This record gives sequence, C-alpha cells and structure tokens, in this order.
Amino acid sequence: MPKFISERDVAFFKGLAREIVDDIVQNTIVLFKINLNETKVNLYGESINKTWHSGIELYALINKETETSTYDGFGSDTMQNIEFRLDRFMCEEKNSYPEIGDIIYFDSSYYEIDNTNEVQFVGGQTYNSFSIVCSTFMVNKSALNIEERIN
Repeated sequence: MPKFISERDVAFFKGLAREIVDDIVQNTIVLFKINLNETKVNLYGESINKTWHSGIELYALINKETETSTYDGFGSDTMQNIEFRLDRFMCEEKNSYPEIGDIIYFDSSYYEIDNTNEVQFVGGQTYNSFSIVCSTFMVNKSALNIEERIN
C-alpha cells in the first residue's frame, strides 16, 4: 500500500469498514469499563470486588477459539479465548477505549481483556490505525460484580 494516503482515502476506507461491520456482520458486544472511583484497591493495586460503569454496545469482528471443558471434583469448567476487533473510530465517538481488565459481554458469556493491540495501519502510518484488537478469556459471572443486562 502506498505511503501517501489522503484524508479522503481514509474516510472512504472508514465508511466501507463501518458499513460491513455495522450493517452486514452485526456482531453486537457490550463493553464494561472498570469504575476506578468506586473500586477499592489494596497495597499492590489489586482488587477483589471491582465495580463497573454501565455497558456500551459496540459492533465487532470476532475470532473464536473452540470451547474446552475441564472436569474436576466439583464439576466442569468451561474455557474459551476470543479475539474481538473493534472499530477505533467508533470507540472514539462513544468515548470508550477498551483496556486490559475491562469486560466484554458476548453470546451470554463474559470475557476479560488481557491484551489490546492496534495493528491495522493504512499505508503503514500509525495515525491511520483502523481497529483495536482485544484478546480475551472467558470469566465466570460469579467472579464479577456486573448487574444483569436489560434489553
């Protein structure tokens, strides 16, 4: 891809990407940000009982790994890793940038973000980043302090 891309080209790519993800694919997720004002932390910056802001609905491209189950003396435990690709421009419009430790609700399950990355640079220019890639792992709802989502 050429190094010199105009703002018009970026706007065109942005429009195409948004149309495909929002209007055709339509994978809806809910992003819950940690409420840092209400969450109490210990000496090491850790918290057992986190509190969350209300969820923000976003559209995403999703790359799922298969679910695995482990069986121990107390029953089965399901594990799954998912990669969510979010539109960076939409996150800016909704004033919500995903960060490590935030929670994503998708397909009746909760996933904690353990890594974020911006890797789609148009024309190789870092200021033309289009997506935020969030690597996540499934967490138990009982470990969270999130209210039930109301539709």
